[in-house]
Amino acid sequence: MRRLGNILLVLLAGALLFGSCREKETVREELSVNPTSIEAGAALKSYKITVQSNTTWTVTVEGSASWLSLDRASGREDATVTVRVLENKYQDPRGATVLFKTARGTEARVTLTQEGKEGGGEAPEENVLRLGTYNLRMSNLDKEGDNAWSLRKDRLKQSLIACDFDVFGIQEVSSETQTWLNAELKDYYTFRYFSPYAQNGTGDRAQGIGYRKDAFTLSDWHFFWAWSTPDTMGNNDTGDQGTFKRGGCCCILTHKATGIKLFFMNNHGCLNAASNKQNAHVYVEQEPRFNPDGLPSFFVGDMNLRESTEAGSPYMTFTAYWTDPYKVLSATERTGCAGSYNGFANPTGKSRIDYVFYRGEGITPKLYHCDNTLYGGLYASDHFPVWVEYAIEK
Repeated sequence: MRRLGNILLVLLAGALLFGSCREKETVREELSVNPTSIEAGAALKSYKITVQSNTTWTVTVEGSASWLSLDRASGREDATVTVRVLENKYQDPRGATVLFKTARGTEARVTLTQEGKEGGGEAPEENVLRLGTYNLRMSNLDKEGDNAWSLRKDRLKQSLIACDFDVFGIQEVSSETQTWLNAELKDYYTFRYFSPYAQNGTGDRAQGIGYRKDAFTLSDWHFFWAWSTPDTMGNNDTGDQGTFKRGGCCCILTHKATGIKLFFMNNHGCLNAASNKQNAHVYVEQEPRFNPDGLPSFFVGDMNLRESTEAGSPYMTFTAYWTDPYKVLSATERTGCAGSYNGFANPTGKSRIDYVFYRGEGITPKLYHCDNTLYGGLYASDHFPVWVEYAIEK
């Protein structure tokens, strides 16, 4: 009798085990999204997708829609994915598909279409990038009046967004401004900073490079000082105008949508004319050091120099290596004002001391712009931003 009972127990256990295995085998993956389609306006905006699932999943953008980004690459069970869509500057609509997929291959898709901009131009067939420079003016320099940082920073944000840079150099970036940029423009740009006042390159009174976070990846970040020992910090800008530390920062940027790689160098030139002339050659020498593959090369910044044909002048040193697009483009291809430095007093600019030089094969400047927009009759900075649209062959 006991033996019969044991047999029954074994059979019952087997049945339960079989039922359990069968139940596991029949559990089906669940994956659904809401909405399944998004019709986006032409303006920059974020949209949320609700995911319902009982398993892990990944999410990607099909194709090379660099104008669209996701706040995550994967998830587990129920969650929300935020899709950020950049402004469509062109009249033609565009589309992309957001793909959700489980490990076993279950898929769900969201079709996203973005309308064109009313009055926008035609989408370029070439790979056109907007590269620029902007001296932001140190946040601690103006304590009172309309140009105090507490009032000016809102105008500066408007100006930076309006410029719609793809990549740009910035100068006079205090620690306070670095924190502000990282917070206020985090949806648009990633920033890297270099302070020539610290051997490790971090800290106050910095310069930097900003790049559109959805469109580029950064590699090979370097910085140096503009004098006889470029890897060592020192007071290399001395004279009647004061004593400063000056240098440059550079990197390689890869355009995600096209795979184009470019070399980008930013500087804040010596304020003292003799130091500027003496140390200009250092930037030329650092370019092949950090751009050994000869990628399309761009050198930008508040260079504290005016156009000069004098032999040995900083302008002649730089333009013997790079090209000044202002001199290449016709008058109709140059817009805005001529002078980039305004001193908070010159609505059409006082002097051209900010530049966006280029070097390399397959680069064609299309448009030069010095943006002298005022905000309620007030300035965003004591410099106007400068940008150039370049067509770059892949």
